[in-house]
Amino acid sequence: MSPDQKHRYKLYYVNMRGRAEPIRLVFHFLGVDFEDYRMNKEDFTGAMKEKAPMRQLPFVEIDGGKTTLCQTVSICRYLAKSIQPDRWFGGATKTDSAKVDMMADGFADLFNLSAMAKYADESIKEIAMENYKKSIGPKLEIMQDLLKKSKGEYFVGKSIHWCDVYILGILQALDEGDDGIFENLPELRSYYVRMRNLPELKEYIDTNWPETKYTE
Repeated sequence: MSPDQKHRYKLYYVNMRGRAEPIRLVFHFLGVDFEDYRMNKEDFTGAMKEKAPMRQLPFVEIDGGKTTLCQTVSICRYLAKSIQPDRWFGGATKTDSAKVDMMADGFADLFNLSAMAKYADESIKEIAMENYKKSIGPKLEIMQDLLKKSKGEYFVGKSIHWCDVYILGILQALDEGDDGIFENLPELRSYYVRMRNLPELKEYIDTNWPETKYTE
């Protein structure tokens, strides 16, 4: 841990990107040293499960368990507002902060839509996949329109906020799970490629993510 870092962080999740990846991205974007504890699904039981506030993954321990948080969006929001608070990563005004939360929650809904289809029981998988295919395109078009209406290259004004880093993690999951999903979404596609190449994240992404076919 860097001598300038005030707190210790330990992220618990299974050995995959999933719901923990946006948290990892926020840590890396902010240059924070953290322990990325990855386990097998069957290991999340007993004393390990008791550590989690809602008995679910992911969760983060801060300073050896003095504070323990779960829920991906809540963890990302906390990190954004508590680490380097003077950069206003969570929004410089109450209005901007609310918009940042809105965008993160909106993309969380899209991730849940995808996950429900991907992991649906075989008895309802066909229906769940049909619902996903029917819904995801129009919903992403709405998000693209919001991006276009923003004053900058990001979803809330001219500055990058934690929602943008969170959204990158969701877009990667959609890209990996649905070939061609951004073909008819040029602005959202350009945003995705630009975010993948942020200097703060590029090394981590190049090392840990599969390549994307999108280049612009």
